[in-house]
Amino acid sequence: MLSPVTMSDIDPEHEFKGDPFFEIIHDWEWNATLGRQGHEENYLDGYIEAAIELADAILEKRLHGKRDTLILPILYNARHATELTIKFAYDKLISAGAIKDDGHRLDHNISAYWQHLRDSNIGDSGLRRIVEALEVFVQSLARIDADGQELRYHRNRDNDLSLEKFAIVNIRLVRKSLCELQALLSDLKYRTLEFVEERAIGTFTATCSRRDLMAIAGALLPRDRWTDPTFDDVRAAIRGRFGLSSNELSKACKEIQRTRELAALIGIETALLYLADDDVIWVIEQWRKLHPKRSQDDTDIGLDYFDMSRFEKMLEQGKLDREVIDAVNERLDSGKLADLEVMFYRERDRIPSEYYEEMVAAKLSEHAAANDSKAEIRHLLEKTNLLQNMRGSAKRLGRIALAAKLQDV
Repeated sequence: MLSPVTMSDIDPEHEFKGDPFFEIIHDWEWNATLGRQGHEENYLDGYIEAAIELADAILEKRLHGKRDTLILPILYNARHATELTIKFAYDKLISAGAIKDDGHRLDHNISAYWQHLRDSNIGDSGLRRIVEALEVFVQSLARIDADGQELRYHRNRDNDLSLEKFAIVNIRLVRKSLCELQALLSDLKYRTLEFVEERAIGTFTATCSRRDLMAIAGALLPRDRWTDPTFDDVRAAIRGRFGLSSNELSKACKEIQRTRELAALIGIETALLYLADDDVIWVIEQWRKLHPKRSQDDTDIGLDYFDMSRFEKMLEQGKLDREVIDAVNERLDSGKLADLEVMFYRERDRIPSEYYEEMVAAKLSEHAAANDSKAEIRHLLEKTNLLQNMRGSAKRLGRIALAAKLQDV
């Protein structure tokens, strides 16, 4: 009995041989990727880009004879790009639990999708502003083509003339509006992706994203001045800027005080898990022995690399390395070493401070398995950017005074 033929058994070059569109041609310059090599974002970007390119061609090449034919795909592509991007944001936000699903799926009613985004009061001021700015474009495109039919067919489902209320449209105006629309659709796409990623960190309220909370924290007075008479004015300004009620701002302030990095912005110190400030300062002083500050005249150019004195210095440096590593190993227990490493790597890799405790626990487990603390210390002390990253990490982890002290080491 013959085995059934699967798609993997078919040679694409043979299958599409002679196909007017999909024949395989080995042309690196003009081969475009799509399907399994494409991306969802290509659909979002492609239609608005096509609309703008067509409008540009008409104006730049003065294609007066093609105005009446090309305006239809121009407007259709603009509408389709708007529909796809709004649905993209809609689906991403629902999947992230940021808005509720209202059941609108698999239709072309861009007004309904947009209205749901607007009415959901998305917990991010940036997204709310983008959605509001899209209203004029959505209303315009929905007015001429409510269901995605009028711009595709000469007659609609009721056999009435499509676009019957309209007679002319100005290409220059369309082109200008397309550029504004493209910018908004791009902002909606990228801010949605950023917002969903931020939301996974867990620092947000119903009305404020992590980015909003960062901005609010930066606008607040230091925590110890919240009883000042001027604080009411500050709160009023923040509420107006972010469109928050008094209760919503209070919740935002609680979330800010709960989170290391945000709390630091309003002057709240938060202790590290294992390290004291003196431990960090001392380790950096030991590191400085291995990486002394260099003057502008300090250079190796012109040195004789076979000079015996150079080899002697290398031996001395090796001895110093071992002494520093032994001293650090003697002072830091496993918890402090794990804490120190996480401070460095968290800042270097720009990992949010909310993952700090989890990272320290994971690093402790790694140390227990490897059981080689000196190797860990050696690897860390080799980092020429250790001080820079320890400063930034101290600040973002809530050790404000420590970050200031590290400026002078």
